[in-house]
Formats: sequence, structure tokens, C-alpha cells
Amino acid sequence: MKLKTILAGAMALGITSSAMAQTTEITITGATAFRQATMQAIYDAYASAGGLGNTFNVCHDFNGNNLSQLIASNKAVFSGTFPGITGTTVIRTSFNGSTEGLNAIAGNNDPTFLQTAALLNTGSIQGSTTTPTEALRPKFSFSDVYQSTSPVDNEVLNPVGASAVGVVTFTMIANEGAPADLNNVTIQQARQLWTSGIQPLSLFTGDPTDTTWVLATGRNDGSGTRAAYLTEWTYGVANLVNQYIATKTGITGNDITALTLVPADGKGSGNFETSGTSNASTLWGQTATGNGGYSSSSALRSLMGYASSSVDIYNGVDNSPDVEDTTVVLLTWLSTADARNAASNGGKLLSYNGVGVTPIAAAGSYLLSGFNEADFKKITSGAYSAWSYQHLYYHGNLSANENTWYTAMKNTWIPQGLAITSNGLELGDMGVSRPDDGFPIVAPVL
Repeated sequence: MKLKTILAGAMALGITSSAMAQTTEITITGATAFRQATMQAIYDAYASAGGLGNTFNVCHDFNGNNLSQLIASNKAVFSGTFPGITGTTVIRTSFNGSTEGLNAIAGNNDPTFLQTAALLNTGSIQGSTTTPTEALRPKFSFSDVYQSTSPVDNEVLNPVGASAVGVVTFTMIANEGAPADLNNVTIQQARQLWTSGIQPLSLFTGDPTDTTWVLATGRNDGSGTRAAYLTEWTYGVANLVNQYIATKTGITGNDITALTLVPADGKGSGNFETSGTSNASTLWGQTATGNGGYSSSSALRSLMGYASSSVDIYNGVDNSPDVEDTTVVLLTWLSTADARNAASNGGKLLSYNGVGVTPIAAAGSYLLSGFNEADFKKITSGAYSAWSYQHLYYHGNLSANENTWYTAMKNTWIPQGLAITSNGLELGDMGVSRPDDGFPIVAPVL
């Protein structure tokens, strides 16, 4: 055999081996309100190429080795064969909130991701809270809001003008034990409550004898859910709010025993110490007491399943409570997927501006939407306005493999994930639109 033939064969073998050994890495951050549909979509895409443990493996940061815990996790790492991409594709997720996610892909704050060393290749979904992590700049971010609704302006994120991949729906919800005559929250009531942080129940019921205190709770300013409710109420996404949070020792069993205005640094000290500095609101440069909130919708979702009949209330500054041993009602705004979970644990779904929807499981729902037919039509016709577009942004340009992943997620796997998790609606479901976050809903005109 001639030398150049041998060399040509060796080169071809080297190219083939290189292609086979190719690894594509996808890093995703952003919306905790959309993580269930995202995680389901990623899992289904890998599973379509073969079975767990055969063509892919996955680990996440929750305890538990099943799919329901995987899709509720904040961090996960997948490795295996992704349809349409040659070689190994590693996908790492770290959901930290929509606005903070945009901040991260713009290169301003690196979230922590699970390392691939967390994968044990056991052929099962691996859940662990002790997996190794590392901080890095992600490529992609899901967001409940447009980039223009965030303070992130140091880089123009892509795609410009065509970033929507679905619709995320929200609802007002009260915690377990909410009174029977609390059924609806208007924009005006929400604005007043979030301005002061606390209002008498009579503001919502019209009964002057309802003197129980109603407290606002919600997310920090890295959250797209927070941006969605503040724009929907025309409150102003950058304006200060007053929100309460459970103290570090303020939950005993299924009862809330201590709440505080979120301390300026998110963490606080002494009797009003919270779970950590991640509760602070810092993205808009505002650290006022009360302006912070929960860093994850999963913690807020759990809070709404707890009763609050004997609560000490702190002001986020003083170690002595302003009020002791009192009954309170907590109000917040959650994605309908999280609200469905909270309601199953005792939370009370409320109408918004006189219109209510009841999220249900995909099975048995209308068009697998997670709603009955009547509620589905309230949303898609514009009668119910508590929704925003879900976007998938990225920085810079996409490689060929990244573009394959992006296109497949947008056109195939996210719609399928939505149908399974009831985490929102497909773009094609909507008979109405809105030009920006919180803007009036527009119906087609003949």
C-alpha cells in the first residue's frame, strides 16, 4: 500500500474518531416558573434517542430518584445522545430567576452549575444535595419577561424580536387557612398591598369586621415572576415593594410562626434571620428593607401550603416583634403550575380582577393545557390577563450544534413538555397577543 494511501486512511480515521468523541455543552439558566416544562422537554428529548442509562444519564440537586423530582429541581446535569447532534451532548441547568438569568448570560453574574462529576452513570435519575458545583457563564436563559423589562442593557441578547417559545400563566393565591370570603384580588388592591406590605382583610372583602392582617410575599428582583406581576399591575418593575418572608426558624411542621419584612441584606440576624442572602433584591441596585423576596418559586410554593394562625411579625430591623401571636393571611402570585401544587397542599386559589382559573393536571384537561375548556378560553381569548410570554434568550452566536438544540427545543420539545407538565400554553394556543410585558391584550380585528 502506498504511503499517501496509508496517511489518507489514518487522517480519515482521525477525523471520524474526533467526530465520535465530540462533546457539545449546553448551559441553561433563568426562569424557575418555567423549569418544569424545560426539564420535561430535555428529558423527553434524550429519552427519544434511547433509554435512561443506555443513551443518557442525569443527576439533579433534589433528594429523590424519580422524574417528578427531577423536573422540580433547580440544578441538573444530563449527558448522552441528543437527537440530531453527533457525539455526546452535556446539558446543565441552573434556574435562578428570569431577570437574574438574563443578567447571567449577559456576563454579569455567574450562577453555579452541577459538574459532570456528579453523574454516576447508574441508569437511574440521581438526586443528591451534595453534588459538586462550579460557577460559569451560561449560554441560554429562559425568561418570563422581555429583556427590555430588565436592567440588563450591557449586551443585546438574541434572538431580537423572536424570542418567545411559549406562554406562562399565573394566578393569585392565599396560604392555607385563608377565610372563605377572600376570593378575589384586583389590581388596585394588589398595588396597595405590595406598597405597604400589610393591609386589613377588609380591603379585600368589603367587610369592616374583617380585621385580620393580610401580608404580601413574593420573589426577589432576580425573578421574572416578580417582573410579571409588577408590570401586570402597572406598579413599575423597578419600584420598591414591601414583602414578608418566613424567618429561618419561622416554620414548625405545617405552621408559620414567624414572618419578617425581608431584611436589606436578605439574611438578617437574630430573631428575624432568614435562610440567606439570596433573598435580597440587588439587581436594580435597591436593597431597602422589605424589597427582597424568595430566590426560588419552589420555596414560595411551599410557604403557601402552611397555616398562619399564630405568627410573630418582625420589621426586618428590630429583634423584637411588632406583633405577637396573631393570625395572618399571606398573598402572592405564582405560576399556575406551582399554584396547582400549593393548592393541593392547602393553598387557596383566588380570582384576579374578577376572573378566576383553576389549574389542573394535563391528563383530562382541555387540549392537555392544564385547564378545563372554559378556563382555557378565558386565557386564550384575553378575558384572563395573568400571563406573559416565555422567552429563550442566548448571548452571541450559536454553533451548528447549539442551533440544532435551540431549534429542536423551540419547535418540538418545549411544546411537548408543556403538554405533559401543564406549565403554560403553546404559542399557537393563543388567539390574542400583547406587545410587551403588562401591556393591554390585543385581539385580532377584522
